[in-house]
Amino acid sequence: MSTPAPQHPPNRPDPLAVALAQLDPSPHGFNWHALMFAAGRESKARALLFWRVVAGGCALVAVGLAVVLVFRPAPQPTERIVYIDRFTPPPKGAAPAVEPAPAPSWTDSPAPEPGAAVRWFGVRNEVLTVGLGALPPLGPSAPPPGEK
Repeated sequence: MSTPAPQHPPNRPDPLAVALAQLDPSPHGFNWHALMFAAGRESKARALLFWRVVAGGCALVAVGLAVVLVFRPAPQPTERIVYIDRFTPPPKGAAPAVEPAPAPSWTDSPAPEPGAAVRWFGVRNEVLTVGLGALPPLGPSAPPPGEK
């Protein structure tokens, strides 16, 4: 028993499928590196524009400051009043002024003992290696600040 096939008209082809069937494939193939380069360039377009605007603004500020510096007026001279004491000679017959005593000089301090510098360097090296416990006692001195 065979059944006859239904007699339906064939479906019309899809217009998109027809349009795609008419296209020729690209002969060079797909270039992955070119695609990634183009994507990176497009992603940085706004950042590049931002930095170009910042650089232009800095250039405008620099030009403005240069114009202000070149065309500023010359500084005005200022007047100052200066008072100068005049020396008047003492009247005839007056006693001469008393000279102040000379300041004491520090040359009368005793010379250091021979070998004092060597001892000082030795104590310094001990303090640097051991600590403050290596310092010699100061001798007779006042009691510590808490005791009387």
